[in-house]
Amino acid sequence: MSKSVTTVEVWKESISSLADSKFFELMRLYLGEIETPYNKQRLIEQLAGFVKNPANSQNMITLLDEYDIKLLTAIAFIPNATQETLIQFFAAEYTMADIFSQLSNLIVRLLVFEQKDLYSSKKFLRINPIIWEKLEPFIKLENIISPIELAKTNIDDVFNISPDFLAAFISFVNTKGCSCKADGVFKKNTLARVQTIFAGHEKTIQLILTAFINLNLVREGEKSYQIDYERFEIFAKLEESQQYALLCAASCSRFSREGLKKEAQLLLDTLTSIGERGFRLSSLIRLGFLAQNQTDGGTTGSSRSRFSRMLEAARQENEASVDMDPEQAGSLLERMLDSAVEFGLLQKTGWDKEGYEVFECSKIFKPAGTAKNVLNIDSTFTVSLMPGLSLKKLLPLTQFLQIKSYGVVTEYEISKQSVSAAFDRGWTVEKLCEELEKYTSYELPQNLKVCINEWFESYSSAMIYKGYILKVAKKNISLVENAPAIKSHIKEKLAEGIYLLNIPLESDIDSFIENSGLDFMGKVKDPFVASEKIAFPTLQTGRSISAVALQQGQEPPNFAAAGHLLSSLKAELKKMDLNKNQRESLENRIHNRLILTKEQLATTCIRSEILEAEGMDFGGKLHLFEAGLKENDMMEITMPSFDDENQYFKVIGRTLGITKQTGDAVVRFQVYPGGEITNFVVSRITYLRRLRF
Repeated sequence: MSKSVTTVEVWKESISSLADSKFFELMRLYLGEIETPYNKQRLIEQLAGFVKNPANSQNMITLLDEYDIKLLTAIAFIPNATQETLIQFFAAEYTMADIFSQLSNLIVRLLVFEQKDLYSSKKFLRINPIIWEKLEPFIKLENIISPIELAKTNIDDVFNISPDFLAAFISFVNTKGCSCKADGVFKKNTLARVQTIFAGHEKTIQLILTAFINLNLVREGEKSYQIDYERFEIFAKLEESQQYALLCAASCSRFSREGLKKEAQLLLDTLTSIGERGFRLSSLIRLGFLAQNQTDGGTTGSSRSRFSRMLEAARQENEASVDMDPEQAGSLLERMLDSAVEFGLLQKTGWDKEGYEVFECSKIFKPAGTAKNVLNIDSTFTVSLMPGLSLKKLLPLTQFLQIKSYGVVTEYEISKQSVSAAFDRGWTVEKLCEELEKYTSYELPQNLKVCINEWFESYSSAMIYKGYILKVAKKNISLVENAPAIKSHIKEKLAEGIYLLNIPLESDIDSFIENSGLDFMGKVKDPFVASEKIAFPTLQTGRSISAVALQQGQEPPNFAAAGHLLSSLKAELKKMDLNKNQRESLENRIHNRLILTKEQLATTCIRSEILEAEGMDFGGKLHLFEAGLKENDMMEITMPSFDDENQYFKVIGRTLGITKQTGDAVVRFQVYPGGEITNFVVSRITYLRRLRF
């Protein structure tokens, strides 16, 4: 939280940098009429003294409402919070216009200020350090992310992604084939097979395939995707929690290596932060948002060099404009959480009293056991595989087991087709049998061994080879079979002195010829660099943001006391001899909680102005637009939808121009925050508000 609270000097500097019109309006609001000659720094010191006054600061705390505390809590917990991040953070609860107008109110009330970043165009929201000591006891994470008590428990079976599930799909792709349309959706025949084997998990399988593709765990063949077992072996060495986090992230989009690491780490941190408490999905999105911004903001400190901060600011601005805006980033986080629900990493435990679904983190993140005797083979060569093996141990089995059905106990079969696929990858009969014997307490059926031998003899009886063939004289046979540079490239010995090489036909063989030490007549001239399998990004153990942040705070401010204070100020106002405009102006200030003391009600500090207009008040609306255009103030517009007069929408932005017409006017308006420019007819506007700050 300390990152969002800064020094008093920074706060004073922000006040000093205000435009003159807003600076003096703020001073008159709290200090009364400004006498000339004046000194800006002295006025700022007087304003700081006003806030430091125990009675005034206590009134500032007393007048806080629940909405104020939510925004202040978010600013405290999100490092370098901006208006955009708060709009994104509260998107499910408040509109953009609501957030902006409330932030404007908090700024005028001296609770919040904007600090300009020295190295970018960003403005970070900070809490006034003068008031922080009294405010801090009320700032706790439960204000914005609250665990939920169940009103109804979910009794349905809950799916969990597991090594067995991944292995079953790997076997499916390897032995049955898997093809998709141009948009990545399963083709009809593939979908039918998926529905048969993975009944009820079709959406999960589609997401898993997308993740496999984006992680380059499968490659596209002529008719079907093919498993890249070498890359899968690297993937299977990762901790199970890291595997699932990477799959979740990759199921949503294709990322660069660093982007993949960042998003997967974010998901892992979010899941870790949940613990054993239940949350609504909207709260989980906020929790993930906090985890993301703590990670992003944690390295931006004064300890970093000026040059590194400038580079970081430039990088962030470039990413914001080219890569992903805040709304897209929020959407990505939401999609990752949706995938986490689909994979069973987040599990629906029931519903709260308002009918919202409640989720908690799955308890599947446990070290893989050293299970044995999980495999059983019957007389029809059907293999029943019980849970307990890690993906690393299951991978070799998927190379020769053909999936039949997925369930608590997954069923495979050993067939001529499945073992032939293994023989293509260099498996021998002995190696295949040894792999099966690792996980069964019984001796392999004799008829199975006989069949595997017969299938291998049939497989070996006639073969078609495609590739480079090396033929050497008898005197070089010993050299070829013992030289590492040659031996590593021999796929199969076809006959005495004749070898099939594992070098693709389209590849360059020059380096092989050069390193072999043999005398060759010719060379292939095509250049080629052998590809290497790139390791997956390593994630840190999930970091909980709530373990420290969920501290016990005081009870919320006494909202009844706020009502008493407002009532006393209104009572004092009634005693004053004021004209209509003055009275309405002060009533508006009391309503917006800008008045803390009776002294502020003095008529000398009143500047009568219209801040709102509605309905048929065409002149008032036009006056507000003209004033907003002159002062470059933000405006809030409410008007009926263009396609449904009974529905209303609200936008905020700035006035760019006014064109008066006979009996009406058209306002050229730039909508915040996207910057879209549009025209609004003044007469259609039902409510207009000028946001002075």
